[in-house]
Formats: sequence, C-alpha cells, structure tokens
Amino acid sequence: MKSGTSFFNCTLFKKNLTRYWPIWALYALVWIYAMPVRCITIVSRNQAWMGETPIKQVQAFANGIPDLLEGLGVFMAFTSGVLAAMAVFSYLYNNRAAGMVHSLPVSREGLFLTNYLSGLVCLIGPNVLVWLLTLGAESLCSGYMDLYTVSVWFAAQSAMCIFFYSFAVFCAMFTGHLLALPAFYGILNFLAAFLMLLFDVLFEPFLYGYAGMTSTAEETVLWLTPFVHMIEELRWTNPGTGYRLLGVAELVIYTAVGLVFAALALLVYRKRHIESAGDVVAVAVVRPVFKYGVALCSGLSFGYWLHAMFGFEAPFGLMGSLLLWTFIGYFAAEMLLKKSFRVWKAWRGCAVLLVLVAVGLGALRGDAFGFVTRVPAANKVESVVVDGMGSYPYDVGRSFEFETQDAALIEKVIALHRGIVAQHKNPDSGEGGASDYIRLHVTYVLSNGTTLRRDYGTTVWPGSKLEQVARDFYCDAQVAQMSYGMDDIDPTRLTNVEIGSLWNTKEKKNEYYDLTENIPVEERQTALLAIYDALMADFKQGKLGKRYLFDLEEERQLNTCTTDLTIYWNEPYRVEATGVDSSITRIERVEAATSYYNATHGKSITLTPNAENTIRVLTELGILDEDTTLRLYREIVDEEERAKLIYGSMGHDPEELTSINLDPNSAYGIIGGADGPTAIIRGGNGDISASEAVPYPVG
Repeated sequence: MKSGTSFFNCTLFKKNLTRYWPIWALYALVWIYAMPVRCITIVSRNQAWMGETPIKQVQAFANGIPDLLEGLGVFMAFTSGVLAAMAVFSYLYNNRAAGMVHSLPVSREGLFLTNYLSGLVCLIGPNVLVWLLTLGAESLCSGYMDLYTVSVWFAAQSAMCIFFYSFAVFCAMFTGHLLALPAFYGILNFLAAFLMLLFDVLFEPFLYGYAGMTSTAEETVLWLTPFVHMIEELRWTNPGTGYRLLGVAELVIYTAVGLVFAALALLVYRKRHIESAGDVVAVAVVRPVFKYGVALCSGLSFGYWLHAMFGFEAPFGLMGSLLLWTFIGYFAAEMLLKKSFRVWKAWRGCAVLLVLVAVGLGALRGDAFGFVTRVPAANKVESVVVDGMGSYPYDVGRSFEFETQDAALIEKVIALHRGIVAQHKNPDSGEGGASDYIRLHVTYVLSNGTTLRRDYGTTVWPGSKLEQVARDFYCDAQVAQMSYGMDDIDPTRLTNVEIGSLWNTKEKKNEYYDLTENIPVEERQTALLAIYDALMADFKQGKLGKRYLFDLEEERQLNTCTTDLTIYWNEPYRVEATGVDSSITRIERVEAATSYYNATHGKSITLTPNAENTIRVLTELGILDEDTTLRLYREIVDEEERAKLIYGSMGHDPEELTSINLDPNSAYGIIGGADGPTAIIRGGNGDISASEAVPYPVG
C-alpha cells in the first residue's frame, strides 16, 4: 500500500498554539480593550448625562472603528507578524532543535505549512474573536449591531496581518539567528525609504541643482515601504454617499504579495540546510548580497554622518568619509558571516568594492551623466511649476509659486535655468558692486509625460551674464502679477489695513497705522473698499507691483517707498466636523454636518510715489497729510535705519534693535542661511537666526 504525503501535522499545530499562547493572547487583549470593552464603557459612561439614545451612541462608536486601522491596526499587524514568525520558526535557529524537528516523519512542506498556518491562526483567530465580541457588545448595549463597520475592520486588519506575517516568514528563511530575523524584517520594511534619503543627501553636494527623487521614484519607494504606505492610504471617509474605506486596492495588492512571499519562503525552506542554524545568513547565495549591501549602506549612512559631524567642506572630504565607512562596513559584515575576527584575507573583494565606489563618486562629481547641464528644450515642455524668491521690494511679490503653460514665460524660465548652470560652471562676478541672492525651484512637465526638477540658489552680480536673463524673469510683469495674486483678495470680506513706516516729518521717525483703531466701525467697510479699489486700479495701471532685480539699483530707490501697506481679508472654509468625547479617546467623524471657520489672509504691498489712486485715497482718509508722508527708499542712507526697516518687516519692534554685526569685506551682512546673504541683527528679543533674516544691503 502506498504511503501518502502529509502536508499538515495536527500535533505540531496544537503544540504551537498552546506553547506560544502569549502572542495571540496579548494581541487579542489589545483589540478587546480597543473595541468591545470601549463600546461598553462609552455607553455606560454617557447614558447618565448625554441625551442621545444607546443606539445612537453605539452607531457613533461603530463609525469610528475603522479609524483604528490607520494607526493602531498597522502597528499591531507589523509587530505581531514578526513575533509570530519568530515563535513558530524558532527551531530553525538552534542546531539541536532543528535536527530534532527535521528528523520527524513529516516532509519539509508539511513542517512549513503547519508552522505557517499556526502562526497565521495566532493573528486571524483573535480577529475573529474580537469581531464576535464587538458585535455582542453593541447588541448588549443597544440591541443594535453595526455589522458593516466591524466587518470592514476585520477584513482590513486580517489582510494586513497576512502581509506582514508572510513577509516576516520570508525573512525567517534567510537567517539562522533569532535576533537577526527582526533586524532583517525591520530593515527590509524601511530599506527603500532609507536608501532614498541616503541618495538625496549624497547627490545634493555632488549634483548642482538636485531637487530630490522624481515623483515616480517617490511613489515606488512608498509602495516599497508598506508600513508607511498603509498608514497614509487607509482612510475611513464619508463622501456623502455613506462611509467607505479608502486604500482597499492597496490592501488587496499587499495581501496578494504576502501570499507570494509565503510561496517563495516555502521554496527557500525546501533547499535550506539544517546546519545553517546559528548563522546570520543561512542561504549561501544571499551572503554576498548581505556583505556588499551592508558595506554600501554603512558607507552611505555613517560616511555622510561623519562628514556632517566634522563639517568637511571639500568634496574629497565627503568622498574620503564614504570610502572609509564602506571599508569598515565590508569587514564588519564579513565578521558576522564568518563569526570570526580573522577576515583580512577577504581584502580583494573590499578593494574591488572601494574602486567601484570611488569611480561612482567620481562620476557624480564630474557629472558624467549630464545631470547638471541638462536643460529641456522649450518645444518639449508642456508646463512648468516655478517656486522661488528674488527681486525687490520686500513685499509679498518677492516670493512666488505658480504654474504656467505660457510659451513665452516657459522660454524665460529655461533661459534663466541655462544662465544659472552657466554661472555655476564659469563663475562671473560681472562689474562688481552689490550682488543679490536669487532662489529658483523649477519642475518641468515634459511632452513625454516625465518631469524634470531642479533647485537652485545663487548670487547674481550687476553686469554678469546671468543678470539679464534673471532680470527678464524676476522683473517680468506677468511673473509679478502672479506673485502678488491680487485677484485672491475677496473685497466683500475685507477686515483691516495696516501701514508700516509712515514718515513723520516733524518727529523724524517712522509711524505705524492700523485702520481698525482709527476708523469708526460704521465707516470701516467703506474705507476698506476705497483702499482696495485704489490698489487694484494702481496695479492695473502698472503703478504698483513693479519688480527690480537689485536692491540698490537707481530705479528701485527712486520708484519705491519705505512704506508697506498690508490688506487683510478672511475666507470661510469647510472643515470636517468632529465630535470628541471628553473622557474617551474617540474621534467621531460627522461629515454630514458643516462647520465654518474664518481663515485670515493678508498681502503686503510696497507703495510707490506713482501710486496716485492709493495716495489719493489715503490722503482723503487722513492717513497721509502734511505731517505724515511717504518717503522714498533712496532717502534711507543710514545703516541702522535700514536695519530697523528690515527688522520691522519681520514683525519685530524696530525700537528693540540694539546692534548690527556687519562684514566690512562684503556689500552685505554676515553670510549665512538658506536664502543667501543675511545680516545678524540683534534686538531686544535676541538674535534673529539666519533663516529668519532678510538680505539687506548696507553700502
């Protein structure tokens, strides 16, 4: 009689469930407290003082159940999955246990499937129990059961458990050390995101203009980081047609991938050597991958960290640091694999790796791939998104962010792009004088569907080759119009106008004006509308909003004032109403209800001597008179007064300014900060950091 092959062993299955009961018991306990116990607690606490019926309270509780998936659910599946895999396959990490188990009259397939299913039951079984207990708790409290929401939680949580547990089992097949399993599991779950971060910090100092990975690469990395992806995608929402769970497609894909991991784990298990128990890497073919992977990750991470710690400014300092830690990582991995400190005979592999790393870094530094010099042709660009900072005066128009498909404007962006790259390759200080800093982040959408992103920050000098293309873009009337965005203002919801640096001719000092403090309530809206209409008229006539490339150029000084007018308005925006129980950690989403809050917006506009309409209205309102006037920017010749003007534009009291630290060898203050040259201004509230300060000339 032929003997059959068994693919499941009931005795081993029962032993796993009884031996490793703390895993599924703890997992179940957490969910029992989070769902059925919390349901009973909410109703019992609230029924004494809330007017809602128990059924409505249970319905509100049930509507929040799937919200647990995006936080607690992902975390529980992630941690419990690896714990279950460590438990049921722990015999693989001990020589005696491995030998004993594999001497049983059970096939490799039978051992794998029995252990795999017993671990999976430790996770899915508690889900079933919690599902039943939650429905029972709802029925006990109100006689009503929300089968839909509890079932959504059960299906999604079980899907996540299948993926994370199967992936942990897959990792378990490649190691012979118990502690190596959670290490491999955690590293591989976040490896893609970690490598993207490492490449970002590595490419930035070598590739001028590097602005991070493409959106396609970022999306791929997100998929390869399931823990983060599930947290971001799982959302319990109500678009108006009823509650539904977002991210179901992702869950289905991850569940299918988890089953593929389980099948691959079985294939590896069938070929795994029992003698590998105790080895960090149990599969011979994976050992080189482990060794060189550890070496490269060590070089990139610790190498960059060492470079940042000691602040090596020269590129070879970073290259040397990367090579040093690649060397250390290589032999550290070799020691783990050989379980010995006698690993120096493997120097040939290390030498080859170091040469390859050096060649790669040299290629990056020399731009062998043409990254730095790549500028798209205008006829291949469909649209461009521009985010930048530059030009004067210091008002809302200095920073901008917009998207355009205008061919003429795209050509100006490309010309500026070429000019910045050319200046980087062949620095040009022009005719000297006071330079200025410009920043440009550009994203091209090309006709082939791909995108190209660059991020630049550079100095432009008067008379340099970069000056004209920078002026053509930063001082373009269309760019200025989009930068100010005056059409964003809602004239029906104006709230206030503030004016800074009005010049008092008698006391020889700047004054501040607040319309709400000086105009009666009954006249306020009329005054606000008058100022708004005047501003819009001056913008339309080109008397406001003109931009200048350099702060000290003659046109800028003669055609702008020191006075900034800030106009405020508010807008209602719809927010998702939430009900929060004061004693229970529960957020109940109620999208059927609508709640409005006013968001206040403001735009600062530097006035000009040509703004006839605005000046006329300000005079009619008594804001401007013989004693209170506008002053040209050119009239500020005192360094301290100029510093106070900038200090005040940052929201501080100019009178608190106590000292200015200047660099006598530069037309600017002390250099520092991401936005270019900055002054260190000391006020009553302390020093302004480089990132807060605004560049200002002192010559």
